[in-house]
Amino acid sequence: MTRLALFEVYLYDCFSTLSDEPPREFFEQDFTCPYLCRVHANENEWRAQSERVPRGYVRYPFTNQNGARGYTKYAPLSKVFPQLFSEPSSQLEPSLQGIYTAVNDDLIRHLAANPQLLRAVHPRRFEELIAELFERRGFTVSLTPATRDGGVDLYALTRDDLGSHLYIVECKRYAANRKVGVEAVRGLYAMTEVKNATKGLLVTTSYFSKEAVAFALPLEYRLSLQDFDDLSAWLLALQNRSSGLTILTS
Repeated sequence: MTRLALFEVYLYDCFSTLSDEPPREFFEQDFTCPYLCRVHANENEWRAQSERVPRGYVRYPFTNQNGARGYTKYAPLSKVFPQLFSEPSSQLEPSLQGIYTAVNDDLIRHLAANPQLLRAVHPRRFEELIAELFERRGFTVSLTPATRDGGVDLYALTRDDLGSHLYIVECKRYAANRKVGVEAVRGLYAMTEVKNATKGLLVTTSYFSKEAVAFALPLEYRLSLQDFDDLSAWLLALQNRSSGLTILTS
């Protein structure tokens, strides 16, 4: 059974360098096990061996596998990335624009390490994240209102010496066991024709049904189905600053 990660994991310690100084605290992300679901976080605690004291060593079944000094603490992901797990407001205040971009920068690094977290973010935030991925590859992106535009979540435009190319994108933030059916693919193809777009892309945190794949197969120059594995590769490629997303050449 696959469970969503709910906590970001940190190595915590508290110590004094001099007797008359107040204790110093530090937090360092546990890269041996950066995320945990609730079940494993609970198990990690009750199976921990040794006392949680400053400068001590605590042995855990999941975290701190390098045996560093300190003990494990947990930060709920809804607190670490509140912009992504909460329902978006109708407008983003201009004063928060820089903060939101900074969170996205950090978020991409975390999602590349654990893309399963994509399934836990708010659906609208997932659309905004996909828009961010396109913008970082040089596209001019227009995100449609939350009320939807006939099933299109965003428009991605690029211009080069061969002309202008418009991609219409639909985002499906689904659980791993909920496949995208053929009806959604048919709908996207219809919108691609109506908008006279270069190509339609359907991006999901899940996978596609056999019927959906069969429908899109003969339309490879008009439709592209991008599943969880593809999306994971995008994030990793962006983190590594590789050249281009595979969706544009498929």
